[in-house]
Amino acid sequence: MQCNWLSIVRGDGGLRACVFCGQHKREHCKTISVSSVKKLLAAQGDKCKDDVFSCTMHNICQSAIDSHDVCKIDEGEANFSACLCCHHWVARRKKKKYIFPLQALAYYVHTLRTVEGKNMDHRVVLRLCKALSAKGPAPLGINLQGLVKTHVHTDTESQTSADNHYIYLFKQERFLLEEIACNSIKNIGLRMAQFYHTQNASTIFSQSCYVVEKIRKSQSSQSGLQ
Repeated sequence: MQCNWLSIVRGDGGLRACVFCGQHKREHCKTISVSSVKKLLAAQGDKCKDDVFSCTMHNICQSAIDSHDVCKIDEGEANFSACLCCHHWVARRKKKKYIFPLQALAYYVHTLRTVEGKNMDHRVVLRLCKALSAKGPAPLGINLQGLVKTHVHTDTESQTSADNHYIYLFKQERFLLEEIACNSIKNIGLRMAQFYHTQNASTIFSQSCYVVEKIRKSQSSQSGLQ
């Protein structure tokens, strides 16, 4: 298993990945029940039922419940770990039309707009890009009968880390997100506009003056650098 999916579902020696962004941190995290995450998914309604992130979250929730039932580690409810940033995001939006942080990032990359006017601070974009690009702990194996975790690789440094599970939901955008993670926050808007323009065949047409202005600034910036 070459990703941290199991680290999200069960964790490894107390080290768990954030269920919302896949970031690994022992400190600065909170616990959120699986039932709470499922309620957030249900609140999205039919609009997001086929969204790749929502489908992934549904599968992770069910896996966490199954793992909890089989392992019987405690009598409490199955739960996840959430980094403080994502936990704060959830707390601010759970009573409104809900969208997960990575869903908001994907929408922003593809449209240059935020969802329903909600704030998509570039500091948030940078944090999510860094989380998606970061490596987690060693890949884990799994015994399907007992859900027993075992380390698969220990020989070389390249084998002792794994990609963030959620980076695979950004196949076309991965190089962009990794570039942003290593760059300055002031270049995020321009770089995303350049990516958007390229992905749309460098068209000169757009229904949005806002998007046109973003693209125009990015092209002007690129020409200035050349």
